[in-house]
Amino acid sequence: MIEILRERLQGKRTLILGIGNPLRGDDGLGPALIGRLQGKVAAILIDGGEAPENYLGPIEAAKPQVVLLVDAADLQAAPGDMALLERDQLAQTGISTHNVSLGLLAEVVHRMSGAEVLALAVQPRFNSFGAGISEQVARTLDLLEQVLQEIFA
Repeated sequence: MIEILRERLQGKRTLILGIGNPLRGDDGLGPALIGRLQGKVAAILIDGGEAPENYLGPIEAAKPQVVLLVDAADLQAAPGDMALLERDQLAQTGISTHNVSLGLLAEVVHRMSGAEVLALAVQPRFNSFGAGISEQVARTLDLLEQVLQEIFA
């Protein structure tokens, strides 16, 4: 999956949108990744928190070729496992825990910006209030930070 991610993003004007609530354990993955990447990558970074739909204007203004949504999502997999999902795959699933589904968000972002929209979804271990990021998801977070720094160096 990492090689596919590299192929899809390399050399493209990419916006990475971190989605999630840092106060709810593994759900904070998206914002945590954005924080780690600040100042280290050439990609456009937005911490969309729990309301990524509030950032549609800045996303459109950035004129990205690719928008990568990063979110903890129920993949029915082992904690820390990840999947790269296409926009049409997102429309068929209800994997997000947020107000606006990833499928709807991906469709709106695509229609208004013309960008290719992908989602990098990571299986959470837990998302209880006040918990930190689990060991499994923390390892995935480390890997994603490293890979995205290599892609956007």
